[in-house]
Amino acid sequence: MKANADWWIAPWMDYGANGREPLEGLTKERGPKAGDLSPTSMGNHQVWAIGWYNAEGSYALRQVFSDPCNPSIPASASGSAWTFPNGTAAFKLLFTTADGSEVSYLNGAPTVRAKIGPSQFSDGDGVASLRLLQVDVGVRDPDASGTDWVMGTFIWQGPATGDGLLDNLVPVGLMWGNDPGVQNNTFASPAAIQQTGLNAQLAGVVWQGNNQTWPERPFPGFQGRLNGPADNLRSSCLSCHGLAQWRRHPQLSIVPSYDLDPPPTAAKITDLVSKYFKNVKGGTLNDGAVSATPLDYSLQLDAAFTRMCQACGDEVLSGPTPDLCRHPGSGQIKRETCEKTALQAATSWLGSWIAAPDLEIPPRQ
Repeated sequence: MKANADWWIAPWMDYGANGREPLEGLTKERGPKAGDLSPTSMGNHQVWAIGWYNAEGSYALRQVFSDPCNPSIPASASGSAWTFPNGTAAFKLLFTTADGSEVSYLNGAPTVRAKIGPSQFSDGDGVASLRLLQVDVGVRDPDASGTDWVMGTFIWQGPATGDGLLDNLVPVGLMWGNDPGVQNNTFASPAAIQQTGLNAQLAGVVWQGNNQTWPERPFPGFQGRLNGPADNLRSSCLSCHGLAQWRRHPQLSIVPSYDLDPPPTAAKITDLVSKYFKNVKGGTLNDGAVSATPLDYSLQLDAAFTRMCQACGDEVLSGPTPDLCRHPGSGQIKRETCEKTALQAATSWLGSWIAAPDLEIPPRQ
């Protein structure tokens, strides 16, 4: 990080197989399924990304990581929940191994070289050429009264025109709420969404158009809510980020898991909407009945905490166990230090001192 930089990245995003690669600092995202990026896209591609915060967002990160080895969510003197300051802005660049032969809008996309490890797309050193696929943006705005956040997504749409990157970035849409209670009883049909605005010109490009058969992508996000092509249509931008908390919800995953073949019934759609598509105010929990600390829509904090605790649980950190790793919940570490004592190591066969050592390292930022 440069001392005079205007944008900063989050710490503790490097550990694990999905952690920052050494050339560009990218972390591995969800791998698109066949048909996610285009009707002809294969299911063997990878997506890697990096997210940046402005000064307001970086100030909040500095509060959390004031002790880099023992981060914590600050307590508020007023008793209100900690949040990012209004005016916080973040953007994320997502790159993919796919190219224009499968995904036509990637023609002419800018490329970066990243060390993604052995794959069919890499050279002998594990380095691959990745193309810019998607740019996500998020702004903390109190005028988004239901959530305090506005999120948007752009795609690169080629062939390249003009001299600058922005000439080819086309908005997929913008969302400021999850349209609570809004559904269509037929899963593959969009609902009457009011809190997402989609770019109709990208129908047939990023999701199914009126005169097109594309069953894998009937809409960008759940029944017409916003998501980018790299994202899972089972959810939406705000729904995923609204579940950022520590510890994670014991039942609700960040993205709901359900079958698409056969598609969800009307009753299942109602259940999903009631659980996942709420307007969660920044600094509050999706489910107030669960004991956890809200992370104000930051999946980077969720990922950073998870990676830190995974490193501690794997005994590659030394010193006291970070306090947040000792919080009850999946992945709780009960020992006092990241290293096991001789007695703990000798008796580990009696039972693990870690409640869930195989934490899911979150791919999302």
